[in-house]
Amino acid sequence: MSAAGRPLQTTPDQWVEAALGEIEEHGVEGLAVQSVARRLGVSKGGFYHHFADRRALLRAALALWEERFVTALAARFDAIGDPRRRLRGLLHHATVELEPTIILRLMAAADDPDVAATLARGADGRLSLLERIFSELGLAPQEAQNRAMLAYSAYLGLAQLRTQAPWVLDRAGRVEAYLGDVERALIHDL
Repeated sequence: MSAAGRPLQTTPDQWVEAALGEIEEHGVEGLAVQSVARRLGVSKGGFYHHFADRRALLRAALALWEERFVTALAARFDAIGDPRRRLRGLLHHATVELEPTIILRLMAAADDPDVAATLARGADGRLSLLERIFSELGLAPQEAQNRAMLAYSAYLGLAQLRTQAPWVLDRAGRVEAYLGDVERALIHDL
């Protein structure tokens, strides 16, 4: 640290983490080397020691999002042996633990080819996780796929709703009641 409390040297991981934070707050279009440097409390000159340009930083931030919010989550929930508990935990995570801002910011920038490719892989990974759960619950492949799409659509819709009407699930007990209704709808005949 410098006398002013600024880091003397930054790592690529720090830049990527800060870039992901910028995307979450300001969207992909708001990602700029200068704003990430400001977030880190450094000049933007150090950026070029780690990345060729903004596009390289964006790709690294997208890779971090995919690792954190798709790959690691799949591993976390695949480790739960009971598919009903796995589904309940996943629904709870998506509804209570996860802030939906970043996925909405990425969806708003889906015209960017790197963002679109990341979102496609993310959707595929999340749908695959859900399909595995429904298959283990005894559904035929097509029905498991349909229920996975229903569950993922509910997540994306709720994420959007939470930005437009954040008070919807703020009432006491409302989140748990919603989770119960969604779970019952998804496994009503199992």
